[in-house]
Amino acid sequence: MTSNKFYISDEYYYTIKRIKNRIIHIPCDELKAKQRFFLNAIKWLYPYKADTLNSARIHSGKKWILKMDIKSFYDSVPSHEIQRVVSKVCERINQYNNSLSYLSLVTINGKLPTGGPTSPHIANACFKGIDKEIMSVSSVLGIDYTRYVDDLTFSSYCKETLEIVEKKVTALLAFYGYKINPKKTKYISDNKQQSILGLVVNNYRVRLSKNFKRNIRAMLHSYAVYLCNSNIKDTKHLAWDTKKEQQLSGYISYICHVDSPFYVQLKRYAQKLEQKYLVIIPYFGH
Repeated sequence: MTSNKFYISDEYYYTIKRIKNRIIHIPCDELKAKQRFFLNAIKWLYPYKADTLNSARIHSGKKWILKMDIKSFYDSVPSHEIQRVVSKVCERINQYNNSLSYLSLVTINGKLPTGGPTSPHIANACFKGIDKEIMSVSSVLGIDYTRYVDDLTFSSYCKETLEIVEKKVTALLAFYGYKINPKKTKYISDNKQQSILGLVVNNYRVRLSKNFKRNIRAMLHSYAVYLCNSNIKDTKHLAWDTKKEQQLSGYISYICHVDSPFYVQLKRYAQKLEQKYLVIIPYFGH
């Protein structure tokens, strides 16, 4: 992984990180503050809240699931659509005369940067009309459809119907300038693990995968050992810092939301760790 800086003005710049084949643009603090101000205006005009639990629940218990992925999603959003959304938001906040300035703050060469806090919301606003068309095509065929950024998910009791929607959606997206990544198109039957946004949806149940549960238990155990040995040199557990603690807290809140039975199990496990290591794990309502 390498990184360097890309300046869009004397004051604002992005730090560019290349991770495998992905290029991430991380805005500097000053630019991020400007983008977050504009983000609030975007959310006000184009409200969008993706709920992984509800999205996964829609597809639970289906015989077949089809997953499709839009290739280079942010780069594929047309520049004129981005400009339309930005201009409309500026008009609503009485900044229409400054729309070009805001456009330069949220794009790079007319494209949405991966890593910018405004990029997902602008892309969703631009894709809103296409979402309605895909929903209409799916509804006619009796197929359930959800989207999370560039991940499209369809489900049905009939594989042949999904094959029809795959062709129709591929053609529809091509008409608007988007391409499907064929390498990521998958058909998953109910005799295999059907996972959507990290949640397993087989047998009309929505739950976390066994692998995720195993990893979070190991993470919780590591944290308990760290708390126990925090006053002595313990090189194995020195990796724990505020950022990692916040990550664990976020995971536990997420588990409480999407898989309450496992949350109860994890809370009991945490209590056993507290008794064993004489510590307090502060993420379960202490």
